[in-house]
Amino acid sequence: MTEKLSVYLDDIESRLDSGAEETISEFWKRWSDHKAGADDMPSGRDPSPSSVVWPDININDALEDDDLMLIREFRGVSDRLSIGGSYPLRVRSNYGVANMATSFGAGLFVMPRETNTLPNAIGIGPDRCRELIGTKLPDMTAGNLGPVFRVGRRIREIFDSYPLIGKYVHAEQPDLQGPMDNLELLWGSEVFYALYDEPDTVHALLGMITDMISLAMNEWLKLFPENAGKANYFRHREKGCIAVRDDSAMNLQPEFYDEFIAPYDGRLLSEFGGIVHFCGRGDHFIDRLARLNGLNGINMSQPHLNDMEKVFSCTIDRGVHLSLSVDPFEVKNHDTSNLMFLSDRPKKRA
Repeated sequence: MTEKLSVYLDDIESRLDSGAEETISEFWKRWSDHKAGADDMPSGRDPSPSSVVWPDININDALEDDDLMLIREFRGVSDRLSIGGSYPLRVRSNYGVANMATSFGAGLFVMPRETNTLPNAIGIGPDRCRELIGTKLPDMTAGNLGPVFRVGRRIREIFDSYPLIGKYVHAEQPDLQGPMDNLELLWGSEVFYALYDEPDTVHALLGMITDMISLAMNEWLKLFPENAGKANYFRHREKGCIAVRDDSAMNLQPEFYDEFIAPYDGRLLSEFGGIVHFCGRGDHFIDRLARLNGLNGINMSQPHLNDMEKVFSCTIDRGVHLSLSVDPFEVKNHDTSNLMFLSDRPKKRA
């Protein structure tokens, strides 16, 4: 543990209240078990401002320095303690969407410093994608996976050294995207033509990517076995341990979702259990998504782009948890016990 880092970790350890955190943990367990709804969420922890000044670290600097990455992530915990409330406390090896793609050879596109935004992938194109078929899968040091797991091991060391942090702060899985999202990053958006022109090639690549995501998740669970049955995603907790990203699905008609996305997402959800996240519009495939085996919840960030009456009827009315990363809005004639708004709007205290 570096002295630079310990100052900040000592600060967090001193501010954690076991009583409040146990109450919060119990609520999220009940939520995951469908024994409590969002209205049952406790007021949670009282705001606890930090006694130290936390630096404002640009993500580009954090990508180059493990200590800065850790301070940046644990600052998020400090900020959450300062706000108070009942969201779980979480950190992750935060290297952006390109973790899987770079392991298969994609380049890393680091954003301009002034944007302070996570990097993206530079695709390898269709010819090199085709050359991947039948080759050995990468190891856990390839591309971004090297720093992802290196920082993951550092987080494990912190958890083992700080009893309260280790018990009440959770290591969220790194961003592994989803099979089709990763293939789009590798191939480029022209991959959607390939669904028509060379579907066997697409299926072969999706199978390899799914296998690679499974390997990475199992490696992550060796570091954090406590996440095997529950994990944090997007400020909340659900059963299972994987968050599959399905942003590419918005571009596909439902029949193509059935052929090119559901089987591969379904494999991961059947193996690990968890949630699916998508940005943009998904009401055209929501019925199919909500029926996947192993699915415990769906997270959306842009409900205004969707027919929410259809989304609600396919999810919360069937007992599938739905979380919306927006401020609360009025919902009529639906079972809101399965609906969670992930907003920083303060919860009124009793």
